[in-house]
Amino acid sequence: MIRTESVQLTSIKGVAFKQKLYAGGAGITIITADDRAVFTVNKRDGSCVPYGTAKVDESIFTQAVTEEALNLTRSLPYKKLDIMSKLPADDHIEEIPQTQEAEVEVEDEKEAIVVIDSDEYKEFIAQYTDKTGKFSYQIMNKELMQFASRSSVVSKMIAEKADVDAIVRYIVRSKAANLANNNGMDEQMLTAFIDTFDSMNTRSAFKELNAYLRSRLSKGKK
Repeated sequence: MIRTESVQLTSIKGVAFKQKLYAGGAGITIITADDRAVFTVNKRDGSCVPYGTAKVDESIFTQAVTEEALNLTRSLPYKKLDIMSKLPADDHIEEIPQTQEAEVEVEDEKEAIVVIDSDEYKEFIAQYTDKTGKFSYQIMNKELMQFASRSSVVSKMIAEKADVDAIVRYIVRSKAANLANNNGMDEQMLTAFIDTFDSMNTRSAFKELNAYLRSRLSKGKK
């Protein structure tokens, strides 16, 4: 199956794809025959805002264009492309203060790039891509819940009233290791892995799995 990484826009002659940015979560890149623009997503209102310091031609990249790009790329995985190497030389992230917090944030984004290159990420994307070539959170959550319902380790964790996040981490690590046929991610890589999928979906990638586990915990059901 061919996985969709970019989409054709109807409001403008161009394509859009989702990109993991070094300096601020998910980015949306829009490319036309004559121009390109990179946007970040405002987590407060879900709107697209220009990324970096380069000027964006608002007569080309209108609100209708950015909204369509955002909606169509919502269920897409990240496209493997280093945005920083594609930005104009004067468009580096000068507005980020050189504080310890900023350095940590940039380091976290570099970690996410490593996640995208990992076997676990590639296998997750392949496993939970639907017939249209788009990544399906519904399919992913359904399969992870099925795994949880059959797992004796999950049943034990629920009986012991373990934290939901700890159970989710066990499920995701186990499933990813099974799909990638390896020994599993370390704690740091696992955190970056989960954060990367969460940043792909503003409503939380594992929302249904979390709700399922909370329901079992509240009922005391193993």
